[in-house]
Amino acid sequence: MEYTVHNPAYRETILQHLERQEFMKHIGCVLQVIEPGYVVAEIPLAKEHQQQMGLVHGGVTATIADVAAGFAGFTLVAPGEHTVTVELKTSYLRPALGVLLRAEGRVVKQGNSLHFCEADVWCVSESGAAELVARATTTMAVIHPKP
Repeated sequence: MEYTVHNPAYRETILQHLERQEFMKHIGCVLQVIEPGYVVAEIPLAKEHQQQMGLVHGGVTATIADVAAGFAGFTLVAPGEHTVTVELKTSYLRPALGVLLRAEGRVVKQGNSLHFCEADVWCVSESGAAELVARATTTMAVIHPKP
């Protein structure tokens, strides 16, 4: 898919923003790939990511989907602009149990005020096998700076 990149330094801008993303640091979320309209986020799983049955908490799954989709949209905004989530729908396909959670976020439709994005969330086992555990669709609002 062809995208219009409005900030040639989008990667550096995102890395600067990540310095202030305290929640992402708290849950151990790291962006592994940052390309126009596409981001891969990962969380090495630990006990604090689990719910009472030892599975990955659904909130962690929704969070990584939101992060990957949101930053995919952020790669396409102009300097000084931001994206915020205005809608997130997460479909859980199977329980997540493993050592790593990986989300691949992509922009489906780029717009001036809204980006429509998706994210697939994979759970990786100790053996390295990845299983699709969730799919999310999002709407990201583009926040323009005030003149």
